[in-house]
Amino acid sequence: MPSRRRLLTSLGCGTMAGLAGCSGSNSGGSDTVDCHSHALSHGDGDALDNGARGTVEDDTVRLVVPLSVEDVKRYDIDTIRVYDIADELAHSIPVSADDADLMANKVGVNEGQLQYEQHLGHRPFHGQYRVVVVDTNEKAVDSVTIEFNCFPEVEDEA
Repeated sequence: MPSRRRLLTSLGCGTMAGLAGCSGSNSGGSDTVDCHSHALSHGDGDALDNGARGTVEDDTVRLVVPLSVEDVKRYDIDTIRVYDIADELAHSIPVSADDADLMANKVGVNEGQLQYEQHLGHRPFHGQYRVVVVDTNEKAVDSVTIEFNCFPEVEDEA
């Protein structure tokens, strides 16, 4: 029988899944819910229409930002800038359409898709970040502000 905490976490995520999306564990098919992410605001562009999210892999919390190769080329996207809750630059991730060849071999990345990841810490980890894609002229192309909670691993009670 699942623990009370696991049941409440699953129910809470199931309720919010339609609004924000939940990510299941990537570690061996576990049925625990590791992270819950949702967008607080979105810029006027469409380069970040797939948003950004917190995920867990081997207890490491990562920020995942998917982009399409087509958008990277069309908008001449050069960098993903990640700002923390105090609006300080926390991470700067270089972007290139040429990364598609390498990412084609990565599990979970579709053809024509780029998936950038930034290590944030170990779970439990909770955060709010503003993600901005910037072109080669230093102009913001699109943005999304997300909030996420990545929970400790939930164990079944014996």
